[in-house]
Amino acid sequence: MLILINTLLDTPATCFGDQVLGHWKVEISEFKTPQNDRVDCDANFATKKIKYFELRAPNVAIDEDGFYGTWTMGYIQAIQVRLGGLDYMWYFNYTETPLPEIKQIRVNTYCTQHLPTQAWVHEEGVAAPKHACIRATNVKPLLDNTTNETFKPAPGPVNDYFEVDGRQYKLLPRKLQKKVEYGRKKAPKEQPLTSIYSGDKLPKNFDWRNVDGKSYVPSPFDQKKCGSCYACATSYMMMSRYMVQEKTTEYPMLSVQHLVDCNEYSQGCGGGFGEHVGRFVEDHGILTEKDYGVYEGVDKACHAKDLKNADRYYFTATQPLGGYYGAITDPVEMQWELFRNGPMAISIFVDDVYFRKFDPYGFDNSVILDEENKNRHYFYDEVNHLVLLVGWVTEEITVDGVTKNETFWIMQNSWGTTWGPQKDGTMKIAMGYNSYGIESGPVTTYYRSSGAFRPKAPVNSFYISTIVLGVLTGVFAIAALLFAIMFFQRKKTTAYEQVQ
Repeated sequence: MLILINTLLDTPATCFGDQVLGHWKVEISEFKTPQNDRVDCDANFATKKIKYFELRAPNVAIDEDGFYGTWTMGYIQAIQVRLGGLDYMWYFNYTETPLPEIKQIRVNTYCTQHLPTQAWVHEEGVAAPKHACIRATNVKPLLDNTTNETFKPAPGPVNDYFEVDGRQYKLLPRKLQKKVEYGRKKAPKEQPLTSIYSGDKLPKNFDWRNVDGKSYVPSPFDQKKCGSCYACATSYMMMSRYMVQEKTTEYPMLSVQHLVDCNEYSQGCGGGFGEHVGRFVEDHGILTEKDYGVYEGVDKACHAKDLKNADRYYFTATQPLGGYYGAITDPVEMQWELFRNGPMAISIFVDDVYFRKFDPYGFDNSVILDEENKNRHYFYDEVNHLVLLVGWVTEEITVDGVTKNETFWIMQNSWGTTWGPQKDGTMKIAMGYNSYGIESGPVTTYYRSSGAFRPKAPVNSFYISTIVLGVLTGVFAIAALLFAIMFFQRKKTTAYEQVQ
C-alpha cells in the first residue's frame, strides 16, 4: 500500500475566522432564475443593489437596518452569510507566484476580497430560488493583518493520489498546520455517556448499520480517482438520514455524478465541502442515478436541464454542527446528533503513516498558541478527506498492563466495499482525542419530506383583520341601504293607494 498526499488544491486560499470580521460592502447583480442547475457569473456584471453588513464573532451578522443573521467559514477558503432573507457565499481572492528556484508556488490570500466569478447570493428557501452574482469587500476590517502568505509545491512528478491495493483515490487539499481554539485541550480518555439533559443516557455501542437487525446506511461507495469524497460523504449522509427520518430501509440512490457535474459551489473532481453540497441541493434538489446517470468518476458537462420532470430530493440546513465552523467539537454532542438524527459527514486528515496502518489513534497535531503569537487565530483544523460517521463501539483494551474501556468512532470511507482492516469499507477511530481531526468539523443535514418550498412574505395579522372587517362592514352597509330603499318604496306605494 502506498500513500502519497495530494498536492493539488480546489483553491489554495487561506483565511481565518477573525480575519473576516468587520464591515462588508456587497454589490449585487440582477436576480435571475438559474439555468441547468448552475449560476455562471461575469466579473463585470452591472450592479443593481448594494448591501452593507457587519460580521461579528463568533457567527453574528448585522445589516445596515439592524436586521441580524448568521455567518460561517467554509473551512478556510470561503464564507457564507444568511441575513435578511438572502444567503450569500463567496470564495476568498488569491494570487499565485511561481518560485522555480525553490520549486514552490507562493500563494497570497486577500481575506477582504471575494474571488471574481466565485461569489453568489440567492433568496433563502428550497427549490431554485432566484440567484444573483456579487462582489464582496471588507471596507472596515477588524484586524490589520488580513493577508496570508503560504506556499505549495510546484507541479511535478509527484503523484497526488492515495493508492490502496492497486486503486488510486484523490485526496483534497493539504493545508497549513492545525490551529485550534485558545486553551482547547484534549478530551478525557473515557468520555462520559450522560447528557446535560437529566435522565438521558447514550448506549455504549451504536451503529446505524445494525439497528434491531436493520441497516440505515448504503453500502460503501467507490469514488475512484476523482476527488469527490465531499460529494460522496454528503450524499450518503442524505440517503441515510432520509431512511432514518422516513423510518424505512429503502432509499433513492442519489446521483453523486449530478453533484460533480453541476454544483458551481464546488470544483467537481478537484474538491469541495459538504455544506456547499447542501447549498446546491437546497437550491436545485438532487437527482437520482436512475435519472441523471451512474457515477463515472470524471468531470462531465452538466445536463440537468434535460431532466425537468425527473424526481428531485431536497435537504435543508446542511451546515457545521452547531451552525458554524468550529461551534461544536465535543464528542458527546456529536454522539447525540448521530444517535437522534442519523449518520454525519465528517472531515479527517489522511496521512501517510498512521492512516495507512489503520491506527485508530492516529495523531492530533493541534497547536495551542498564546496571546503573544502573531499567528494566533480562531478555530482551524487541517483536513483533506470527507467520510461518513455511522456509529461508535466501546471495547476493553489493555495499555501498559492496565485494562480499561475505550470508545471508538465507526467511520465509513468512500474507497470501496473491501477497504479497511475488516475489509468492509469502515475503520475505527478513537473518540475524544481528535485523532485525524475527526472531531473538528461534523456536518449535518435534514430531509425535506414535503418536497420543495419557497418562503412567502409574512402578512401581518392586524392587516388581515382590518381588511376582513372592512369587507364585512361594506356588505352590511349595502344590505342596510337596500332594505331601506325597499321599505320606503313599500310605504310610498301604500300611501298612494290610500289617497286614490
